[in-house]
Amino acid sequence: MGLKHLKLPSAEIKFTGGKFSVRGLSLDDIGYLVSHNKEKLSSLFDKFQEQQGDLDSTDSVTQFIGPLVETAPVLVAQVIACGAGDAEDWEVARSLPVPVQVEALEHIITLTFSAEGGPKKVMEAVIRMAQGTTALLDSLSQTSLKA
Repeated sequence: MGLKHLKLPSAEIKFTGGKFSVRGLSLDDIGYLVSHNKEKLSSLFDKFQEQQGDLDSTDSVTQFIGPLVETAPVLVAQVIACGAGDAEDWEVARSLPVPVQVEALEHIITLTFSAEGGPKKVMEAVIRMAQGTTALLDSLSQTSLKA
């Protein structure tokens, strides 16, 4: 059986303006989010660790949604847009009412983390990607300085 037969888990978000579906984030989504928000993600991860966040628990991560919505509304909108399969429409996601954004974010986080390995595995992948991006940029800047 091939990939075209897969049915990815999703959740439907309904509100007075309509409805849309979200899914867990893919590697491409995470790469997009890291490339557009590397410093913000690093800062948020540090805050999460300072508050004794348990990366083995999805519940612990979802409790971090409130501060995330307050401090990184563009990142939240980008996560929602990626989860809805429309990364380029993050400004539409940003205009959604706050309760709708929170519900969508909760579903995306749950679907992402419950897929394989939990929050710790996903965060490890994000950190590796961010470190790889930094190493690549450092390498490219060193090469351009030599030229």
